[in-house]
Amino acid sequence: MQPFRSKCVLVPYGIDRSRFLAPRADDVRAIRARYRARYGQGPWLLFVGVLRYYKGLQYLLQAMPEIPARLMIVGDGPMGPALRAQAQSLGLSGRVVFAGRVSDEELPNYYHAADIFVLPSSERSEAYGLVQVEAMACGLPVVCTELGTGTTFVNRHGESGLVAPPRDPGALGEAITALLADDALRLRLGQGARARSALFAAEEMLPAIEKVYRDALSAI
Repeated sequence: MQPFRSKCVLVPYGIDRSRFLAPRADDVRAIRARYRARYGQGPWLLFVGVLRYYKGLQYLLQAMPEIPARLMIVGDGPMGPALRAQAQSLGLSGRVVFAGRVSDEELPNYYHAADIFVLPSSERSEAYGLVQVEAMACGLPVVCTELGTGTTFVNRHGESGLVAPPRDPGALGEAITALLADDALRLRLGQGARARSALFAAEEMLPAIEKVYRDALSAI
């Protein structure tokens, strides 16, 4: 699009954030207690998505032996069997939970029960990562990778989370461990994530798209 940059208007893709915005603090505590009673005590990392090659979960699993946390993987897909086998071979069976697909109604609870959201994508097939927006609306700090796509437009390093290079388990683990070790940093980035998620709200996207059409029609 570079030759036509002057004609382009950026309208960030948006979601219905109302499903994910944090409920009352007492409700969040109850959700966390319920899910930790089911799956084990935290801290918890969360991944949500289809288990495909470009999601980079194999690199996150490689990093997990050095990370003092558990990992919840929500979703299923063609990489599922290989990832389960990898987790078992790494001795992670007790610290990695493959939750499979969950209902749209239950999904926000998994975000609220977690401490950090991780999108370890390894290939440019990951263009945006809307699950980051869902996590950010829930007030979760995000750790993602720099792919030269839209992942780091959504998650800003030092504002809503941390960014690591792709296909680098060591760097990914360091970013996650830094967040786990610093409660104040995790809180600040979580608050920044919730604030930044407003940029990706459907109620902002739709009027912006309408304005693009109006401006284009007025120029005819």
